[in-house]
Amino acid sequence: KLVNSMARLDAVTTEQISQLTSANKVQTDQFEGLRRLLLGMVEDARAILVILAGRLHLLRASKNLTTEIQRQLALETQRIYSPLANRLGIWQIKWELEDMSLRFLEPAEYKRIANLLDGKRTERERYIGQVISILRDKFAESGIKASISGRPKHIYSIWRKMSRKKVDFDQIFDVRAVRVLVDTVADCYAALGIAHGLWQHIPGEFDDYIATPKANFYQSIHTAVAGPESGMPVEIQIR
Repeated sequence: KLVNSMARLDAVTTEQISQLTSANKVQTDQFEGLRRLLLGMVEDARAILVILAGRLHLLRASKNLTTEIQRQLALETQRIYSPLANRLGIWQIKWELEDMSLRFLEPAEYKRIANLLDGKRTERERYIGQVISILRDKFAESGIKASISGRPKHIYSIWRKMSRKKVDFDQIFDVRAVRVLVDTVADCYAALGIAHGLWQHIPGEFDDYIATPKANFYQSIHTAVAGPESGMPVEIQIR
């Protein structure tokens, strides 16, 4: 099945994808149609993994290519391959594909955000550690078993949110972020109640993807609070 799936995917040539992504007037549903075509052609999902891994390797190795080729690869990745990884829930590959695409499409913004993240890393890690410690103690008191960790920063998602909300880096609340993993849906909402009881919720920063899952079946609760002491914004994801 894997061999058959790879053969079918080869039928959708790089040239066809390149022609679609380089067109000036292409509707969003045309990209969605191509993504559905690729998914529908495979009998073995591992074939998509091979394709995504190949694209990731190509981007990593494209440092010495011309700017024009880099931008074309980035556009193809952003419009076709990253959404495929998202559809399959392969988050780590999705994040890296998006970040590397942004690096070629918006190099100045990519570098600026990366430098800001790196420059505030020590402060951010200390603050996140404090939040995790407080949550861990409160969850234990309430009998909630939870795994709590700092969430890795994703440059593309920060850039996209800055662009969408027309705000600067300091106004992005998920720069400091914590991920909470619990055993049950009931524990998700109990953990949310504890977090909101500890710190003030930031208005407009709440999404319940458990009650209303995303199209790719992603389920989680996202909230943002003014954290301990200085009240710096912290995003908390609970799933």
